[in-house]
Amino acid sequence: MGVNMLSRVADGMFWLNRYMERTDGMLLTLNTSYILSFDKEINDSQGYKPLLEYYTNLSRDKIHAIQYDSTYVLKYIICDNQNDNSVKNLVVKARENARGSQDKITKELWEHINSMYHYMNSPDLPKKLETNDALKIITKLNKDLLLYNGILQVTMPRGLGWCFSSIGKHIERCLQTISMTQAYFDPINYNLEGEEDLMYWRRLLLSLSGYELYLKSYSNISHNRKVVHQVIFNMDFAHSVIYTLDFINTYLNCLFKDNDLSEARTLMNQFGRLKSYVAYTDYQHLTNQELEEVLRNTKNQLIQFSTDFSKLFFSYT
Repeated sequence: MGVNMLSRVADGMFWLNRYMERTDGMLLTLNTSYILSFDKEINDSQGYKPLLEYYTNLSRDKIHAIQYDSTYVLKYIICDNQNDNSVKNLVVKARENARGSQDKITKELWEHINSMYHYMNSPDLPKKLETNDALKIITKLNKDLLLYNGILQVTMPRGLGWCFSSIGKHIERCLQTISMTQAYFDPINYNLEGEEDLMYWRRLLLSLSGYELYLKSYSNISHNRKVVHQVIFNMDFAHSVIYTLDFINTYLNCLFKDNDLSEARTLMNQFGRLKSYVAYTDYQHLTNQELEEVLRNTKNQLIQFSTDFSKLFFSYT
């Protein structure tokens, strides 16, 4: 296979899984906020704000105006053609990348992506989101993403395509975790010694598929610092920052094991510094200011790494 063709296939696999991971995280966050919006006993100070701030390009004023409007948010997030990050548009992008890499993905994976594409283009979908069917639609889409991940895990060969798709997936997941964590710590000024109750943190943990693990692993008092441990430093949590960075590192080693190019060594060193920055952060003595800096710096460095990774592998003519 020529260099240009390899670059195109790698690019397709990288972005296919990245778009699907973004869709998965967005739907988890949407599902959490939508279900909890029915509980009027909860003091909800944010509504859909964390979801809208990270996954859309809406202005602050617009977000403030619609952050409690479930019907508007559901339609905008799921099927609005003008929203580049709507579920519909992300599935379209994923399908385009899957089509370009069709000889590298399995028949089962292509058929499932194609099925999601046709469902998202159903003409009656926007109207159904205005009815009592809205929760059924969100639930179906969440199950579709679970099924996608299962098909990917079970049927895909572990070659170069797998390496690129895994790196794309976990870059996206790590950025989601950091951004969602910032969304819930910023309103409380990153106060690690605060007394926010479990109801406050439940939204974040559910959005990251970590609520059940948190209940099983941590005591029920002084949540703020323990939440930080789970979402950043817990190696047993599949959405934690350190877990996702470790996963990326594993597949970078697979890509570069027989590569002596100076650009590859530079990229590995760049990522090694990023991973070490998180791994050697002293969690026990972490201050409020340091927490804010760790999240901001890790996010910025990971975005830069993703850009440099893409330039190295996907810059073809």
